[in-house]
Amino acid sequence: MNRNLEYKKRFYDMENEESWLNEMSEKGLALKEIKWRVFKDIYRFEPCDKRYVYREDYNMEGALEELTSPYIKFVTETYGCEFVCLANGKVYFRKAAENGDFPPVYTDLNSRIEAEKKFFWKTVSCSFCAFPIMCICGLNIYNTFDSDTVFGRMGFVFSIIALFCAVIDVVWFIPAALQKRKKIKELEKILDEKGGE
Repeated sequence: MNRNLEYKKRFYDMENEESWLNEMSEKGLALKEIKWRVFKDIYRFEPCDKRYVYREDYNMEGALEELTSPYIKFVTETYGCEFVCLANGKVYFRKAAENGDFPPVYTDLNSRIEAEKKFFWKTVSCSFCAFPIMCICGLNIYNTFDSDTVFGRMGFVFSIIALFCAVIDVVWFIPAALQKRKKIKELEKILDEKGGE
Protein backbone atom coordinates (compact mmCIF):
# COMPACT_ATOMS: atom_id res chain seq x y z
CA MET A 1 0.00 0.00 0.00
CA ASN A 2 1.15 3.51 -0.74
CA ARG A 3 2.38 4.94 2.57
CA ASN A 4 1.02 8.36 1.58
CA LEU A 5 -2.50 6.98 1.96
CA GLU A 6 -1.98 6.08 5.63
CA TYR A 7 -2.19 8.74 8.32
CA LYS A 8 -1.57 8.30 12.03
CA LYS A 9 -3.84 10.50 14.12
CA ARG A 10 -5.61 10.52 17.47
CA PHE A 11 -8.88 12.38 17.95
CA TYR A 12 -10.75 12.89 21.21
CA ASP A 13 -13.58 14.89 19.64
CA MET A 14 -16.03 13.72 16.95
CA GLU A 15 -16.44 17.14 15.33
CA ASN A 16 -12.67 17.54 14.87
CA GLU A 17 -12.40 14.08 13.38
CA GLU A 18 -15.33 14.69 11.01
CA SER A 19 -13.78 18.01 9.88
CA TRP A 20 -10.46 16.31 9.17
CA LEU A 21 -12.12 13.48 7.21
CA ASN A 22 -14.03 16.06 5.16
CA GLU A 23 -10.79 17.96 4.47
CA MET A 24 -9.16 14.72 3.30
CA SER A 25 -12.11 14.14 0.97
CA GLU A 26 -11.58 17.61 -0.51
CA LYS A 27 -8.03 16.46 -1.30
CA GLY A 28 -9.40 13.48 -3.26
CA LEU A 29 -9.01 10.82 -0.57
CA ALA A 30 -11.85 8.56 0.57
CA LEU A 31 -11.69 6.82 3.96
CA LYS A 32 -11.26 3.05 3.62
CA GLU A 33 -10.72 1.86 7.20
CA ILE A 34 -9.42 2.84 10.64
CA LYS A 35 -7.17 0.60 12.72
CA TRP A 36 -6.79 1.21 16.45
CA ARG A 37 -3.25 1.60 17.79
CA VAL A 38 -1.97 2.50 21.27
CA PHE A 39 -0.58 5.94 20.50
CA LYS A 40 -2.31 6.96 17.27
CA ASP A 41 -4.90 5.30 15.08
CA ILE A 42 -4.11 4.45 11.46
CA TYR A 43 -6.48 5.99 8.93
CA ARG A 44 -6.31 4.33 5.53
CA PHE A 45 -7.55 6.17 2.46
CA GLU A 46 -7.91 5.46 -1.22
CA PRO A 47 -7.84 7.93 -4.13
CA CYS A 48 -11.30 9.02 -5.19
CA ASP A 49 -12.73 11.52 -7.68
CA LYS A 50 -16.00 11.83 -5.75
CA ARG A 51 -16.21 14.23 -2.78
CA TYR A 52 -17.87 13.00 0.41
CA VAL A 53 -19.26 14.46 3.61
CA TYR A 54 -18.42 12.24 6.60
CA ARG A 55 -20.46 11.79 9.76
CA GLU A 56 -19.96 9.52 12.74
CA ASP A 57 -21.93 8.37 15.72
CA TYR A 58 -21.10 6.55 18.93
CA ASN A 59 -21.64 2.81 19.06
CA MET A 60 -23.40 3.16 22.43
CA GLU A 61 -24.12 -0.46 23.28
CA GLY A 62 -21.50 -2.23 21.16
CA ALA A 63 -24.30 -3.76 19.09
CA LEU A 64 -23.16 -2.65 15.64
CA GLU A 65 -20.83 -5.51 14.87
CA GLU A 66 -22.64 -6.66 11.75
CA LEU A 67 -23.34 -4.71 8.59
CA THR A 68 -26.93 -5.92 8.77
CA SER A 69 -27.53 -3.95 11.96
CA PRO A 70 -30.97 -2.27 11.95
CA TYR A 71 -29.29 0.95 13.11
CA ILE A 72 -26.92 1.07 10.14
CA LYS A 73 -29.79 0.25 7.80
CA PHE A 74 -31.92 2.99 9.38
CA VAL A 75 -29.20 5.66 9.06
CA THR A 76 -28.25 4.77 5.50
CA GLU A 77 -31.88 4.78 4.36
CA THR A 78 -32.85 7.92 6.30
CA TYR A 79 -29.91 10.07 5.19
CA GLY A 80 -29.20 8.47 1.81
CA CYS A 81 -25.64 7.78 2.89
CA GLU A 82 -23.37 4.73 2.97
CA PHE A 83 -21.68 2.86 5.80
CA VAL A 84 -17.87 3.13 5.85
CA CYS A 85 -16.54 1.29 8.93
CA LEU A 86 -16.71 0.64 12.66
CA ALA A 87 -13.75 1.75 14.78
CA ASN A 88 -13.02 2.87 18.34
CA GLY A 89 -16.61 2.50 19.47
CA LYS A 90 -17.90 4.69 16.63
CA VAL A 91 -19.64 4.04 13.34
CA TYR A 92 -18.64 6.06 10.27
CA PHE A 93 -20.91 7.09 7.39
CA ARG A 94 -20.42 9.17 4.26
CA LYS A 95 -22.60 10.80 1.66
CA ALA A 96 -21.63 12.17 -1.74
CA ALA A 97 -21.35 15.96 -1.36
CA GLU A 98 -23.29 16.44 -4.59
CA ASN A 99 -26.31 14.66 -3.07
CA GLY A 100 -27.18 17.43 -0.64
CA ASP A 101 -26.88 18.16 3.07
CA PHE A 102 -25.76 15.50 5.55
CA PRO A 103 -26.63 16.64 9.10
CA PRO A 104 -25.07 14.99 12.17
CA VAL A 105 -26.53 11.52 12.72
CA TYR A 106 -26.76 11.58 16.52
CA THR A 107 -30.36 12.18 17.46
CA ASP A 108 -30.52 14.47 20.49
CA LEU A 109 -28.29 16.30 22.97
CA ASN A 110 -29.26 14.13 25.94
CA SER A 111 -28.14 10.96 24.13
CA ARG A 112 -24.93 12.65 23.05
CA ILE A 113 -24.18 13.82 26.61
CA GLU A 114 -24.79 10.30 27.96
CA ALA A 115 -22.41 8.86 25.36
CA GLU A 116 -19.73 11.42 26.24
CA LYS A 117 -20.16 10.66 29.96
CA LYS A 118 -19.75 6.91 29.38
CA PHE A 119 -16.54 7.51 27.46
CA PHE A 120 -15.34 9.96 30.13
CA TRP A 121 -15.81 7.50 33.01
CA LYS A 122 -14.24 4.70 31.00
CA THR A 123 -11.09 6.77 30.42
CA VAL A 124 -10.97 8.00 34.04
CA SER A 125 -11.23 4.45 35.42
CA CYS A 126 -8.49 3.24 33.07
CA SER A 127 -6.16 6.08 34.03
CA PHE A 128 -6.73 5.51 37.78
CA CYS A 129 -6.03 1.79 37.37
CA ALA A 130 -2.59 2.71 36.04
CA PHE A 131 -1.57 4.68 39.17
CA PRO A 132 -1.39 1.68 41.56
CA ILE A 133 0.58 -0.25 38.94
CA MET A 134 3.06 2.62 38.72
CA CYS A 135 3.44 2.73 42.53
CA ILE A 136 3.92 -1.03 42.89
CA CYS A 137 6.40 -1.11 40.02
CA GLY A 138 8.29 1.83 41.49
CA LEU A 139 8.63 0.02 44.84
CA ASN A 140 9.67 -3.18 43.10
CA ILE A 141 12.33 -1.33 41.11
CA TYR A 142 13.69 0.18 44.32
CA ASN A 143 13.72 -3.20 46.14
CA THR A 144 15.32 -5.18 43.30
CA PHE A 145 17.80 -2.61 41.98
CA ASP A 146 20.77 -3.96 43.99
CA SER A 147 19.70 -7.61 43.89
CA ASP A 148 22.27 -10.12 42.65
CA THR A 149 19.78 -12.97 42.22
CA VAL A 150 18.28 -14.01 38.91
CA PHE A 151 14.76 -13.45 40.25
CA GLY A 152 15.74 -10.00 41.49
CA ARG A 153 17.07 -9.01 38.07
CA MET A 154 14.01 -10.46 36.33
CA GLY A 155 11.75 -8.57 38.74
CA PHE A 156 13.65 -5.37 38.00
CA VAL A 157 13.30 -5.80 34.22
CA PHE A 158 9.61 -6.74 34.53
CA SER A 159 8.96 -3.70 36.72
CA ILE A 160 10.61 -1.36 34.21
CA ILE A 161 8.42 -2.78 31.41
CA ALA A 162 5.23 -2.63 33.51
CA LEU A 163 6.04 0.90 34.66
CA PHE A 164 6.52 1.97 31.03
CA CYS A 165 3.13 0.46 30.10
CA ALA A 166 1.42 2.19 33.03
CA VAL A 167 2.90 5.56 32.03
CA ILE A 168 1.62 5.04 28.48
CA ASP A 169 -1.86 4.37 29.87
CA VAL A 170 -1.82 7.56 31.94
CA VAL A 171 -0.45 9.65 29.07
CA TRP A 172 -3.16 8.37 26.70
CA PHE A 173 -6.20 8.24 28.99
CA ILE A 174 -5.85 11.49 30.96
CA PRO A 175 -5.89 13.77 27.87
CA ALA A 176 -8.88 11.82 26.53
CA ALA A 177 -10.75 12.24 29.83
CA LEU A 178 -10.01 15.97 29.95
CA GLN A 179 -11.20 16.45 26.36
CA LYS A 180 -14.40 14.52 27.09
CA ARG A 181 -15.06 16.54 30.26
CA LYS A 182 -14.71 19.74 28.26
CA LYS A 183 -17.08 18.43 25.58
CA ILE A 184 -19.66 17.38 28.21
CA LYS A 185 -19.62 20.91 29.68
CA GLU A 186 -20.08 22.44 26.21
CA LEU A 187 -23.02 20.14 25.39
CA GLU A 188 -24.66 20.73 28.78
CA LYS A 189 -24.38 24.50 28.23
CA ILE A 190 -26.08 24.14 24.82
CA LEU A 191 -28.78 21.97 26.42
CA ASP A 192 -29.39 24.61 29.14
CA GLU A 193 -29.65 27.34 26.50
CA LYS A 194 -32.29 25.27 24.69
CA GLY A 195 -34.24 24.80 27.91
CA GLY A 196 -33.25 21.19 28.61
CA GLU A 197 -34.95 19.74 25.55
